[in-house]
Amino acid sequence: MERFSEKVYLSLKMPTEDAAIADRERIILALNTLGYENVTMRLSVLRQLYPMCRESGFDITATVVRRGSGWIITAIEPGDTTGHHYGLAVDYGSTTIIMQLVDLNSGAVIGQEKALNGQTVYGTDILTRITYSLEDPAHVEDLHRATAQTFRDLLWALTEQTGIDVKSCPIMVISGNTTMIHFLLKLNAWSVFASPYAPVAADPGWFDGEELGLEFDGVVYIIPAASNYIGGDIVSGLLKLELHKQEETSLFFDIGTNGELVIGNKDWIMAGAGAAGPALEGYISRYGMRASEGAIDTVTIQGAELSFTTIGNKKPIGICGSGIIDLLAQMRLHGWINIAGELEPKASPRIVYLPEEQQYAAVYATKEESADGQMLCFTQTDIRQYLDTKAAAYTMIECLLETAGCREEDLAHCHLSGAFTAHSNLESAITIGIFPDLPRGKYSCIANTSLEGARITLLDHRKADEAKMLSENIYCVQFASIPDFLVRMQAAKFIPHTDMNRFPNIKSVLNYR
Repeated sequence: MERFSEKVYLSLKMPTEDAAIADRERIILALNTLGYENVTMRLSVLRQLYPMCRESGFDITATVVRRGSGWIITAIEPGDTTGHHYGLAVDYGSTTIIMQLVDLNSGAVIGQEKALNGQTVYGTDILTRITYSLEDPAHVEDLHRATAQTFRDLLWALTEQTGIDVKSCPIMVISGNTTMIHFLLKLNAWSVFASPYAPVAADPGWFDGEELGLEFDGVVYIIPAASNYIGGDIVSGLLKLELHKQEETSLFFDIGTNGELVIGNKDWIMAGAGAAGPALEGYISRYGMRASEGAIDTVTIQGAELSFTTIGNKKPIGICGSGIIDLLAQMRLHGWINIAGELEPKASPRIVYLPEEQQYAAVYATKEESADGQMLCFTQTDIRQYLDTKAAAYTMIECLLETAGCREEDLAHCHLSGAFTAHSNLESAITIGIFPDLPRGKYSCIANTSLEGARITLLDHRKADEAKMLSENIYCVQFASIPDFLVRMQAAKFIPHTDMNRFPNIKSVLNYR
């Protein structure tokens, strides 16, 4: 009984005048005998018992879902249906929501769908959405409605993909950041961003899908958050990576809309968060875009010449985060930019001056190369803005390590998560100074630890207790309270850093060239 949801086949005696035990109590007693304690039954299920149980000769399958310290019966079906048992794991991201259908008997993923979070029409970033929610009480309803509709769309898409009635699954586990969970529950999310930074709920627990407006028949469990900025998505990632069970100290960096960083081992866990995500994913550049069809995703430079690849092998319409990292790394390695990120006009004909903007820019796609006949370029302003954000990411690591009394070389593993890290060239990211210059074997990239953790929890209810323990024992560091954080950032705005001795491998490559 490790699953959050169990299907139990019961072959019971029919009621008689000598044993006129009520149907509900007959079923619960049978479950008690099998070890299921504190069992309750939904009213909707109770209403279905008669005449269904009598017509099936009391050969029935009960679906029971663990909810707190007890179990709730969410369905009764005639016959033995234990072979068909499914649940849902959800990564509820601020930009993208991903839903997996999981076979609870085998643990296999049966189907997966993703969709753009409907909230994005009210703002691409979280703070804009929160501001929108404050303008009018009805706007809270707008954000919830957009969220619920995205969930319903995914349920429908999975049903179409698999032929399984997904909305009838007994259990859904949701992993998301603190603000997203507030929007789902129609809570005032301003508490996440306003002093004293105490959310309305960090561990909201269990809900019926219908009460959340999801048109989902089952029970919803929400993985708890550790703080306003260290949400359930990070706790979920820790369930996957198990830093808290290891002797060695490891780092976990999740880069999405924000950047969340965790360092620790079995004895302690520290975490902090900052706005590192949007720029690293490409949104600061004027032609920056999500990693979708037509986005430049890799860049290679040989001398004065530049080549690229695009997602879908289409003509480029912009550049995504992985492409920007390659572009900056390649420009640094080949002398197109110096240590301060300043463009060197003599290095290549692709470095042009924009008179109307009075600045230089690196052209990564000419008018002839681009999809719409428009020159695509990365300006000096784009570079400065990007270096601000990459400096924040590196400084977060530096400060959290120092707060924990660790050095870079003390890290046994560096786990990177998020679409940005899954698709980016690690060597390029280290070259420009986003991540420390550690032995590359210490790094591992996982596309979505949040989703992985949700699925692990779906398959083992004990992970809910583990998540609660983690959420209550993570020490959260506020980077804004570190006095010299901004000073350290200034040093990290160079490529890779003002202190080149921190990046010995990159220093050696640059000296060689």
